[in-house]
Amino acid sequence: MTITRIHVPFADVSAAGLGWALGLPEQPALAEQTIGLDDGRALVLRVLGASHQVLVRDGARTLLSETVACGLPGADALPERVGVGGYVLTSRVERLDGAQLRRAVDALLTDLAEEPRAVIGAFPGDPHAVTALLADEPTPGTISWRTWHAYPQTGELVTTSTTSSDAKENP
Repeated sequence: MTITRIHVPFADVSAAGLGWALGLPEQPALAEQTIGLDDGRALVLRVLGASHQVLVRDGARTLLSETVACGLPGADALPERVGVGGYVLTSRVERLDGAQLRRAVDALLTDLAEEPRAVIGAFPGDPHAVTALLADEPTPGTISWRTWHAYPQTGELVTTSTTSSDAKENP
C-alpha cells in the first residue's frame, strides 16, 4: 500500500455532507486499488475527490457499486445502518478534538502501511485529511471492506463497514 498524495482540493468538508448510493456508475477516481478475488471477480477500492466508491466487478461488468460522497444527486444521507438483499453497510461518525483526530489518523496510517489490500488518499492542506479503504479477507460467499474519512477541519472521523454476500448484481 502506498499513500497517494492527492493534488486537488478536498471536496467533502464534513460528515453531514456525505450521501450514500448503490448502483451509481463509475465515478472519476483519484486513487484506486484492485483486489482479485478467488472466484475471478475483482473488488475495486476507489478514492474520489468527494470520498469513496467501491466496485465489485466480474470482468467488465459491475456487479455492485457503493458510493459514499458529498454532492450525490438523489442520494440518501449516509445511514448508520442499511441492508438491501445481501448487502449491509454500517457507519459511525466520531467527533474528536484535534489531538485525538491526529492520533487516530496516525494509528490508521501505521496499521495500513504494509497492507496490500488498502488504498489511501491524502489531501492537500492537512496531513490528516485522508480517505482510506481496506478490503477484508474474503470468506466463502462474502466480501467486506472498511473505510475511513478524516475531516480535520470539523474534527470528525467517519468509518464505514460493508459486507456483501455473493454480489451478483446491484441490489
